[in-house]
Amino acid sequence: MCRIHGCFGGETAGREVLDAVSGAMIEGGPDAQSVRRGNGWALGNNRLAIQGIASGDQPFVRGALCCVFNGEIYNHRQLRAELATHGYSFEGDCDGDVLLPLYELYGDTFTSRLEGMFAIAVVDEREESCLKLFTDHAGMKSLFYYVSADGRRLCFASELRALSRFPDFPDGLDPLAVDRYLGGKAVWGPGTVHTRVRTLEPGSVLRFANARETLTRTALEPAEVDWPGGVPTVEAAAELLDGLLRTEMSRMLDADVPVCVITSGGLDSSYTTALAARQISDVASFNIAYRGNWPADERHWAAEVARHCGTEHHQVLLDPASFPDLVERFTRHLDQPNNAPHSLSTFALFEAVHEAGFKVALTGDGADELFAGYARFTKADQDGDSAWHRAYQDTMAVAGPTALGRLYTPGYLEHIQATGGHFGNFNGDELARRVRSGPHRKLETLLRYDQAERFPYYILRRVDHLSMAHSVEARIPFLQPSVVRLAHALPATVKVAGDTVKAPVALAARRWVPQSVIDRPKQPFTLPVAAMIRPGEALYDMIGDLLLGPGARCGEYIRQDTVHELFRTQTESPGAHAAELLWSLLILETWLSSRGLNPSPLPTQK
Repeated sequence: MCRIHGCFGGETAGREVLDAVSGAMIEGGPDAQSVRRGNGWALGNNRLAIQGIASGDQPFVRGALCCVFNGEIYNHRQLRAELATHGYSFEGDCDGDVLLPLYELYGDTFTSRLEGMFAIAVVDEREESCLKLFTDHAGMKSLFYYVSADGRRLCFASELRALSRFPDFPDGLDPLAVDRYLGGKAVWGPGTVHTRVRTLEPGSVLRFANARETLTRTALEPAEVDWPGGVPTVEAAAELLDGLLRTEMSRMLDADVPVCVITSGGLDSSYTTALAARQISDVASFNIAYRGNWPADERHWAAEVARHCGTEHHQVLLDPASFPDLVERFTRHLDQPNNAPHSLSTFALFEAVHEAGFKVALTGDGADELFAGYARFTKADQDGDSAWHRAYQDTMAVAGPTALGRLYTPGYLEHIQATGGHFGNFNGDELARRVRSGPHRKLETLLRYDQAERFPYYILRRVDHLSMAHSVEARIPFLQPSVVRLAHALPATVKVAGDTVKAPVALAARRWVPQSVIDRPKQPFTLPVAAMIRPGEALYDMIGDLLLGPGARCGEYIRQDTVHELFRTQTESPGAHAAELLWSLLILETWLSSRGLNPSPLPTQK
């Protein structure tokens, strides 16, 4: 696991610039920093040594090929054996050693043979000198890039704040980014908060040569399953899923550093915890909770799973009085605003994992998005109203367009309408179009859309950046290609069986997880902000000081009278709607402040 950066075309960046880029994301690769410069290009790497620690120095070089890599390749041992039959030999045991031989053999399609998570940059000088950037099928590892104003140079980095250290970084903020953030709880790609900066989408290959940019994107094909009796069933799917996850778990537990598991107390993390405990005795598990008596406390569920599985359990307790400091710290590591309240918990949890001496943590992310674990999927699937898509989009937003219309200033509303309308309406309409014209049934279209358009930016960016902020690699068993391909092969009637959502996961987990966890009501892993933003609590005071004070940065976009009203409502009668809006504005203001940025002045409408 690493952080990578580089540039291609035009004048090669100087070493002092490359060092500044590297230094801005040093936490993600504290073990070694290296760079290689060529004729008009440079590739750099910050290494977090996980596999083949004694070897694996980057950049990798093979003749006229040079490569840097962020991620983990879990099937690298099988690939080594395959490459040996083609005459390749290896000195070390780093998973990245296989990348250039595979690229040499298979060209751009080499990534289809990789099982893991990755962002890869290759400079190929064999014929026409070019740069190629690759991302994994799910978008687990981020890569941001921009092309210089004259079109001659492309710069990239694993983190946006590091990319901004290039001298010609186009730092102008997109005025629509505020609406995109509040309309999607994060800034969905491929655009970013910066008008001319983009993120590489899942399953993409970007080729840049002679000031020309070519982008292709390829999705995983569904698995071809020989179903017993020729018909997919929950039972058969659960058996296949369990076998795949056990295989993936054995590969993910293969590391030259200590590995632990995150145990929230929910079904998915409990299942991964149980599978890990079957393969490693005394595996460590981590759970986070808050001092005091708060809603949605899951620590007792996590403790029950730990006892059942025999893990060495670490209960991390946060003091809510420390939350203002945590908000300031974790927003510095979010490349873009992200409204998820449990970002605070995620950041603190990975900090505790690091302090306990672990460099790798397994998580249960992805099962809900693959197997329809959220109620919003099934509710929208069953909603026959012609405006179902608007109601569905509202569930993925901080607030719907109507509420945001009351929050935005008249000038900002005018700008939004002049440039195509609210993000929420646009996105909902696009989803409805895909349901009407796409190749899948409605539920599967909802799932595929979420996996490609929302999940990488709302959840995976947060997991990646907040774990790497503490030099911890987060591994995600449910997002491995074998599991994703199985999920894509399952019909809706198998994913949702009667009243049971995520049915194959629930059935597969029964043999490993306490029955009480299987049967418990689903609840999100989150921070109870409605209860924590009330008089006497630290977050309440922080929000009042920042959002209602003279230093608020979004005054041209956000109506202060509406913010005052939200704060008054939350003071008198704390509730989810006002609390989420206030929390989201707090994150936006804190994020802008941490970077010394202000939203761009609104253009004058003609």
